[in-house]
Order: sequence, then structure tokens, then C-alpha cells
Amino acid sequence: MNTQTLNDVTLETLKNYRIAATQAMVAYRLGGHRLVSAVNNVLANSVYPRTAGVAPRATVRMDEVRGNISEVVVKGIDEIADRTVKAIESGSTVAAAQLSKVSEFAAGIDNQIVANGLHAAARLTMPGANVALVVSSKVAQGANALADAVGARPLRKVVGKTAASVKRRAAPLVRKAQAAGRQATKRVA
Repeated sequence: MNTQTLNDVTLETLKNYRIAATQAMVAYRLGGHRLVSAVNNVLANSVYPRTAGVAPRATVRMDEVRGNISEVVVKGIDEIADRTVKAIESGSTVAAAQLSKVSEFAAGIDNQIVANGLHAAARLTMPGANVALVVSSKVAQGANALADAVGARPLRKVVGKTAASVKRRAAPLVRKAQAAGRQATKRVA
């Protein structure tokens, strides 16, 4: 029979929370990308076709600005996610290392009274540690399910496609506006 120590249970709990935090960042990243994509789709499919008839040049310019803003937002989401994952990894590594140091220190104590007291404390806290392990396991499973739900369908790259489609739709209107501008200039001249 394999007897788990308080150190083993605590390290496993720490690992579960590390997984949960990392998967939450995966969900944040994919959810943010999906949100940007949804906003871009609404603008390209609902707003720009309407504004292209009224102000084609302004529509093309708005689409360019939207594309630039989308890129900045996506880069920001990615940067936040990357830095947070690095912080999670380094924090988890440091915590595990400190826990191992404490465990080694406790194992190296020669005083029988202190060692018996530490073993008794470990036995008393073991049920709570096991409950924390079960809870952390469920949290990690939930975070995995969240990340799977957000990334279940592949994201479509809409930023480049919408810019091209808006320009294509607005091109005839821009030509008409330019022709009207030339005629007005001739009349004035």
C-alpha cells in the first residue's frame, strides 16, 4: 500500500491549481480572440455595408482603423496571457521548492519530541489536505472543461478577410464618389 505524505498531497494540490490557473489563461486568450472576431464580424457584416452606401471613403478608413485596433487588442490579450502563464509557472516552481525545503528540514530534525509533534501535526492535517486535493482536482477539471469549451471550435481569422471584403464592396461606391467629385470640379472650373 502506498502511503501519501502531507508533502506529496500538498505538491499534488499545488500542481492542480497550477493546471487550473494555466487553463484559465488559455480560456481567457481564446475567449478574447473570439470576442474580437465577433465584433469584427458584426462590423463587417452589419455596419460597414450600410455605411458604404453613404460614406464609402469613411467606411474604408473605419475598417482600416478597426483592423489596427483589433491587432493591438489581440496582441494585448496575448501579452497578458503569456506573462500571466510565466508568473504562474515561476510562482508554482518557487512554492514547490520552498515546500520541499520545509519538508527536508522537518525530516532532518533529530529531537524526538519535536519530530513526534511534527508527525502528529501532519497526521491531524492530512484529512484537510486530502479534501483540499479533491477540491483542487475538481477546480482543475472545471478549468480544463472551460478551456475546451472556448477552444472547441477553431477560430476563423476574420481581420484580414473583412478588410478585403469591405474594400471590395466599397470600391464601386468610391469610384462613383470620385467621378462625382471630378464632375463637380469641372463645373466649378
